[in-house]
Amino acid sequence: MNNEQQKIGVFLCHCGGNISDVIDLDKIEEELSKNEDVVTIKHHENLCSLEGRKIIKDQILREGLDRVVISACSKVTHGETFQNYIKPLNPYLYEMANIREQCSWVTEDSKKATNKALSLINSEIESVKYDEPLEKIPTQVKNKVLVVGAGISGITSAVSLAKQGMEVTLIEKKPAVGGAMVKVGKVFSPEKLTEDCAACLLNPVINEMVHNKNITLLTNTKLERSERRAGNFDVILRKKPVYVDPEKCTGCGRCTAACPTIAPDEWNEGLINRKAIYKPFPQAVPSKYTLDDEHCIKCGACINVCPTNAIDLDAIDDIISLTVGSVVIATGHQRFDTSKRPEYGHELYEDVISQMELARIIGVNGPTQGKLLVPSTGKVPRRVVMVQCVGSRDQLPGGHKYCSKVCCMVALKNANLIRSHYPDTEVIICYTDMRTPGVYEKYYKFGQDNGIELIRGRPGEIAKEDDYLLVRVEDTLTGIEEEIPTDLVVLSAALESSEGTIEVANTLNVALTEDNFIKEKHPKMKPVTTDIEGIFVCGTAQGPKDITDSIIQANAAATKISELVNGGLEVEPFIATVNVKKCVMCGNCVDNCIYQAITKSRHSIHVDAISCTGCGDCIITCPEEAISIQGQSDDKLEANIKGILKNKKDDEQIIIAFLDDIGNVSANNMGINRVSCPDSVRIINVPFINRVKYRHIYYALTHGADGVFIGEYPGTSKHEEIRENVNIMKKHLEEEGINPNRLLIHSVFIPYFRGLANQFKEFDEELKITSK
Repeated sequence: MNNEQQKIGVFLCHCGGNISDVIDLDKIEEELSKNEDVVTIKHHENLCSLEGRKIIKDQILREGLDRVVISACSKVTHGETFQNYIKPLNPYLYEMANIREQCSWVTEDSKKATNKALSLINSEIESVKYDEPLEKIPTQVKNKVLVVGAGISGITSAVSLAKQGMEVTLIEKKPAVGGAMVKVGKVFSPEKLTEDCAACLLNPVINEMVHNKNITLLTNTKLERSERRAGNFDVILRKKPVYVDPEKCTGCGRCTAACPTIAPDEWNEGLINRKAIYKPFPQAVPSKYTLDDEHCIKCGACINVCPTNAIDLDAIDDIISLTVGSVVIATGHQRFDTSKRPEYGHELYEDVISQMELARIIGVNGPTQGKLLVPSTGKVPRRVVMVQCVGSRDQLPGGHKYCSKVCCMVALKNANLIRSHYPDTEVIICYTDMRTPGVYEKYYKFGQDNGIELIRGRPGEIAKEDDYLLVRVEDTLTGIEEEIPTDLVVLSAALESSEGTIEVANTLNVALTEDNFIKEKHPKMKPVTTDIEGIFVCGTAQGPKDITDSIIQANAAATKISELVNGGLEVEPFIATVNVKKCVMCGNCVDNCIYQAITKSRHSIHVDAISCTGCGDCIITCPEEAISIQGQSDDKLEANIKGILKNKKDDEQIIIAFLDDIGNVSANNMGINRVSCPDSVRIINVPFINRVKYRHIYYALTHGADGVFIGEYPGTSKHEEIRENVNIMKKHLEEEGINPNRLLIHSVFIPYFRGLANQFKEFDEELKITSK
């Protein structure tokens, strides 16, 4: 920074009286004119107007300004507007003081509001001195995509991407593609009030995948490692051997017949067995035999009968390396382990089954060729009782508090199928709440008309009595406790995050929700984007959803990747930079970067511009202070504080409030809703809270600030770490003889702006008491 060469212009917006009715802007001008760094001060009724643009531009050219401070509304509202208005200058050589939402709209006392506004403007005047000319970073992403998971979501996404000309590698850890959809037999159709063949719907999509030359399908394959370089991902895949050469195998089946080993048949939910060398199911894609090395005893019987020498029991894993520009996580879900609810007897009683087991039983390619038979008796059941919410909406240990969204519809579908094909069989669904949103309500009514009975209540126990099961349940609508004898009980188990989802998230360093699903960047506005640029999610890897929503999300993920590849990227220049003279190559920054933005080569540390979010984690972990964020230096943040405290009066109390982007929007909402806020609060917006170091806290508290407030959105993967850092800072303050209670951290959420205002008031009052 060279103060002598800087000419700062300050522009004050009246905002049609929103600001000037409360804040004395003439007084502000009078005070600012005493500042030698400020060479011009201009007022205007509406600076965001075209006339305001002309004023700013003319003053920049006439006075030769090289820095600008706009005192107006929030940067969220008009930041881009004023960035364009200072066009003669580099767009990063300006700052905005929010004297509307965070001052005139939350401070009734005009004198206090004027004093606070002056403080906020001074903060930006000091800060703008440290601004530097920057340019957005243009980047091109590779036209190659890795899709992890070949269920309906992964296949749909892969096909869409391939049709757009991208090279897609689709990997699936199982020997065949199709995921859960290929097993369910029928899917419900609320519009037609029918149940359609799932395989018939899925097969055309699978055929498109198979015949698209841009898609490479790798089954028996897992993602093992990933590194981010220059906006792309270097990934390592591990492909397990199938031990059967697909080029030589003719599918004669002699190997299966000769195999002496049996294992549970996953395709049929373990209801029947298969051989250790087998074809997953008749319509499997790829349509090849495979060998289950977990159960194979390597006796060689299959080799002896194979007429084409297609079997090699000594085959080893294949390691494949790829570089891709984007990754789609479509790893699907798994079902709740019903053994955690022993009262339902799933493991104990043969005739207590899951909805998927029922789907296999009534599937035409299932173990009974589609006949509904009670497993223990082989007879058609006279009554079937279904139990909803097993593991969902469940407060007990091991359960999930969320609703699995699809269970009610799955139960209704299977119940309708039973009622349609076995009209003499009674079907009762015990439910907590029937959740059939939108058009599915029609299907619900259709089921009721089809004779499905409903009891509102969660059964407490399922017991065996003679040759039948007894379901004990309280009907919560009548208050009557019932004991329902039945031949078959079907449990609707919760959908939960799959092991594969968690493994992939860990490998790619993608954040998970508290329920271990992949966390989107924003659940409303960016539902398929993860925290890491270039990695997307779709299907039940992101949370419970039905087939329709999974397909919609898969197509959305493909569209976002297309935007990325075809449009390129212009990344904001606020990224980490490394001072090579200070760097000792310890690698702490590499290990701690959750975005995989930093890599270490033999002689240097490299920061990937696309991956870096400017979060500042690397700054905190660097022992040599060799890392800084472009345009957001430590000195600049300290200048913000210095400016706020510049004209502090002896009887004045000032709280420096560092708010992250979420907190800043919440504070703006305070203003929009005219919720009053103590005039002592001066907000400094930082992109991430962990950008604030102890040196900033210490500087503020030793240069006039009475308290420091840290407002942090707790929904980030760094939440616990941030809290711990604040506790460490408090200990350091105590060691320095500073009351640690002058530092406070508080969770902030955009809708809870009133709570933020109350927290400001409480902290303001506590500090007043402490200072007495």
